[in-house]
Amino acid sequence: MERPKVLVVAGYDPSGGAGVLADVKTLEAHGVYGYAVCTAMTWQNERVIRRVDWFSEKDVLEQVDVCFEAARFDWVKIGITPSVEYVGRVVRHLMRRNPGVRIVWDPVIRASSGADFWVKTEGWEEVAARCFLMTPNWEEMEWLAADVNRCGCHLFVKGGHHPEYPGRDYLWSGGEMEVLKPMEGEVYPKHGSGCVLASALTANLALGYPLYEAAVRAKGYVWDLLRSNKSLLGWHNAIF
Repeated sequence: MERPKVLVVAGYDPSGGAGVLADVKTLEAHGVYGYAVCTAMTWQNERVIRRVDWFSEKDVLEQVDVCFEAARFDWVKIGITPSVEYVGRVVRHLMRRNPGVRIVWDPVIRASSGADFWVKTEGWEEVAARCFLMTPNWEEMEWLAADVNRCGCHLFVKGGHHPEYPGRDYLWSGGEMEVLKPMEGEVYPKHGSGCVLASALTANLALGYPLYEAAVRAKGYVWDLLRSNKSLLGWHNAIF
């Protein structure tokens, strides 16, 4: 049986903890085939980011076109980009290639090392309205000054950075909120865990799971990654 295909649009992280390498590893572990378009080359490891060189929009859109020449993508996950406007143009291009495409946008505004990717956040609501799901973490929700009623799409807020309730995630869909509490057991911080969660969510959606069930399964996958070892780089285990 042919596997579902997902296109990821994100940066290249040499450590494999985040970016397109982590995306593709996560998709593969779920039995989903991943194509990858690079938005940036980063000079980093799991502890520090030294430099980011962005691909031009023209280069990114050409990569998208080459991938669509080989396959149809009904699900796309977008990661790091240099601006909201950049994301918007990529989203519009994806919708020209497939008007029914469903996009999971994982907005990375600032690296965990403190490096800023975006200069401003204005206009994000218009971009979000074209997406199926947005997956900011708790800090990013504050930076966006986000009102869940103005997102225009489903919203999954990653709670790993919450000061009071770390690991508690929130899913807004259809005007209702679901709280996903942390699972039991000792876990260890991992570089790129938010990226992996968004990819796992996309994989489960591509496999046909309803949004809430996809979120629960994705959270379980990341929980296993967090407790896989004591280093900052998690181990991905196949679950299909």
